[in-house]
Amino acid sequence: MYSLSLLSAILKVALLLSVFYVSAIAGNTKIIYDTDNNPVSVPNKTQNIVTIGAVPVLSSFIFALGKGDAITNALPSKFKNSLITSKLYDALAPNASKTSTYLLDSMDSGVNVELLLKDNPQIIFTMDSMVAKILRGKGLNVASLQWREEKDIKKIMLFLGEVMGVKSKAVEYNRYVDQKLSYVHSIINKIPSKEKKKVLYFDYKTMTTPHLIVDWWVMKAGGISLSDSTRKIEKFTFSAEQIIVMNPDIIVLSNPNDVDSLYKNTKFSTLNAVKNRQVFVSPHGMHLWAYRTSEQPLMVLWAAKTFYPEYFNKLDIREETKAFYEHFVKYKLSDQDLTDILQPTPSGAIK
Repeated sequence: MYSLSLLSAILKVALLLSVFYVSAIAGNTKIIYDTDNNPVSVPNKTQNIVTIGAVPVLSSFIFALGKGDAITNALPSKFKNSLITSKLYDALAPNASKTSTYLLDSMDSGVNVELLLKDNPQIIFTMDSMVAKILRGKGLNVASLQWREEKDIKKIMLFLGEVMGVKSKAVEYNRYVDQKLSYVHSIINKIPSKEKKKVLYFDYKTMTTPHLIVDWWVMKAGGISLSDSTRKIEKFTFSAEQIIVMNPDIIVLSNPNDVDSLYKNTKFSTLNAVKNRQVFVSPHGMHLWAYRTSEQPLMVLWAAKTFYPEYFNKLDIREETKAFYEHFVKYKLSDQDLTDILQPTPSGAIK
C-alpha cells in the first residue's frame, strides 16, 4: 500500500505534468495577423488546410512555397475544364480530397459550413472578407488574403511563408518577382513611345475585362492597357462598337475556343490586332496567368515577349517557366506540360 504522503507526491507530479502538457499545447501555436488584420492561430506544423473560393489563386501561392501537400480540399469543378490546371493540382496537392470542395452545390456556390465544422481544418484560407467573417463567427480558424495592390502579393507570400514555416522561401520568391520586373522594365524603358502597343485583354463571350490585375501586367510588360480607365471596380465591360473605337494592336483572350470566332467576326475585321494576326491566349498553369496567381511574374515575361518579340529575342519563356516550377514549385514540367501551359488548346481551356 502506498502511504498518503507518497500518493500526495504522485498527485503533485501528475498535476505539474498536466500543467506542462497544456502549456506545451498552447506553445505549439502562435498568433499572426492576416491582410484584414484579423488574428490567425498558426500551429508549429501546418498540415491540414482548406482553400475556399478562389482555389487556384490561393493554392498557387502555397504551391510556390512547395507546401501543396498540406491542402486537403478538392479543386472545384469549374476549374477542372483546364486539363493542365487540373493535372497540376492533383500532382501538387497529393493529399487533397477528390470530392470535397466544401462548397454547397454543383455550381460551386456557397460554403458548406457544417462540413467545415465537422472536419475542422487547421486553417481556412479565403480571399472573401465576408466569408472569412462568417466562418470566424462559427469558431473556425480563418485567414483572409486580400490582393488589392501590387505590394499585396509580397504581403501574402510573407504571411503564407510564416504560416507554412518557410519564411525564407517567401522572401526568395519576393526577390524573384523584383528581379523579373526589373529585367523587363530595363528593356521596355528603351522602347520609343510611338512603338508602344495598345493591348486589350478580355473574355470574348461576355465582352468583359474581369480583373484589375490585367491592367497591371499589361503595363508592367510595356503595353498600353485599353481597359485601364482609372477604374476601381474589378469588371470592365464594353461593346463591340467600343472595341472598334479602341482598335487594339494586340488582343489577349482568356479562352482558346474564342480565337477563331473573333477572327471570323466581320465586325472586328478592321482591328489592327485582327488584320495583323495578333490575337493571343493567356497561358494556363496552376491558374490562368492573366488572373491573380503566383505565376504573375511569368505572365509579365510572356506578355513582354509577346508584345515586343524583337526587344525580348533573348528571352526563352519555356525555360523561364520550367525553371520557376522546378525551383519554387518543386515540380518538373514535361515538354508537353510546357506546351499545354503556354499554348492552351480549346480542349484544355478554362471556360
